[in-house]
Amino acid sequence: MAGIYIHIPFCIQKCGYCDFYSIIRLTDKSDFVACLCKEIIDRKDTLNGEAVKTIYFGGGTPSLLSKQDLTKIVDVLFAHYDLSKLEEFTIEVNPDDINMSYLTDLRELGINRLSMGIQSFNNKILTFMNRRHNAAEALQAVELSKRSGFDNVSIDLIYGIPNMSLQEWESSIDTALGMGVQHISAYHLTFEPGTVFYKNLKKNILKEVDDSVSVEQHALLIHKLKEKGFIDYEISNFCQPGFESKHNSSYWNGSNYLGFGPSAHSYSAPSRRWNISDLKEYMKKVQEEECYFEFEILSEKDKYNEAIMLGLRTNKGVELNVINQMKDEFILFFNEIMKKNIKLKTTFEQDGYLKVCFDQKILTDQIITDFFIA
Repeated sequence: MAGIYIHIPFCIQKCGYCDFYSIIRLTDKSDFVACLCKEIIDRKDTLNGEAVKTIYFGGGTPSLLSKQDLTKIVDVLFAHYDLSKLEEFTIEVNPDDINMSYLTDLRELGINRLSMGIQSFNNKILTFMNRRHNAAEALQAVELSKRSGFDNVSIDLIYGIPNMSLQEWESSIDTALGMGVQHISAYHLTFEPGTVFYKNLKKNILKEVDDSVSVEQHALLIHKLKEKGFIDYEISNFCQPGFESKHNSSYWNGSNYLGFGPSAHSYSAPSRRWNISDLKEYMKKVQEEECYFEFEILSEKDKYNEAIMLGLRTNKGVELNVINQMKDEFILFFNEIMKKNIKLKTTFEQDGYLKVCFDQKILTDQIITDFFIA
């Protein structure tokens, strides 16, 4: 079954670390919703009748859309796609956008999962990252979500932040665990080109944390979450049993998915496409029925590298049988690198899968790169 991702490109302010496409302007919301609905309708035959299992509203800040905006989009989805087997319907929300009335509206639309961008429960750190909520608002948002009937709530946290102490990181983890959420996505801060943080890094205003600090913070995260029964099912994602993100898992297991809105990606083996990252151009081209996306057919090398990247990030690992059906040169290369990494104790083989060793998970990106074919 397939997934649907919808990108909402609006923000009130831009976080210092964020490189996802968004604009600090809300005046185009109505026109955007109309164009988005047109794209959804225009592509209604893309899945060839395949049922949709998950829907995910991301951004940007989807919680800036009103109930009326969301209803228009949801109605179009139900009218043109097979949602009879829909299991998970997620929307990303900012803590200071939601209240009991809005949460009730979301539930009435069939949304059954919230992904809340909290990042930290420390006001100093929230200010540093240019988040527009404070710790008290984050706590209240989670409590309101539970009271409104949401029993599948995910929160985002960030570690590896300059000048954040281990004690401050531990406090955020403890606060998150004390709220009874079902899912936690924890990401190491990265300095992405084009972001404020990246520019400040190049100006020596900011400095990346030492590797030893990252390792210590990651180890603390793993220890505390495992202690509370969380499963580390993907390098940055942890959940209580049965609460894996079904939508994100579809990316990692190679399922088909459609992406609507500016910058949204779609995948249908062996092809991938992505919409232009420019709201004005996106709306103009959708309205005038001009091409608003780029497209590629995955090469055999692309398929190999993607299998490595997606597999090693998960606790399931890379299926050896998948690799063994590829070109001989890829199989030989993979086996050589696998033997080396097993000897280094960075990976291990189990039940037909190659996995990253537990104590090496913070180095997953480096390990993946080692397996890549340039």
